[in-house]
Amino acid sequence: MPMEISSKELSKTDIENRLSMETRSLKHLPPFPAGQNFQDLYIEDEEEKVWRFRLIIRRGPYQKPVLSAGWRRFVKKKKLQKDFQVKFFKERDEVTGEFKYKIKLKKPVFLFKTLLGYEPVRVG
Repeated sequence: MPMEISSKELSKTDIENRLSMETRSLKHLPPFPAGQNFQDLYIEDEEEKVWRFRLIIRRGPYQKPVLSAGWRRFVKKKKLQKDFQVKFFKERDEVTGEFKYKIKLKKPVFLFKTLLGYEPVRVG
């Protein structure tokens, strides 16, 4: 069963540059190689396409995880905008027994500037 590890509404910075994740999500992500503050993270979208992102943590006491390389391409392909909702999940692969990561996207639904809720993002 998938476990939600991070959720947020996208900001302008998330759309234009990189995605900052919640610090608490770090404990659910793969461990970093010794002495490194970056690694590739493979995440499957809702169409079962696997995307490669560069996951970075800041050095020092405040190690906030950030998705950088690959993120902008994902944003453009999915046509994401500010205030879209992104959720990350972790689940054990039934075949390999290893953990895999998934991403789910939702866009806001407004009526006369009032947020009614969110609906799945459909691309294509």
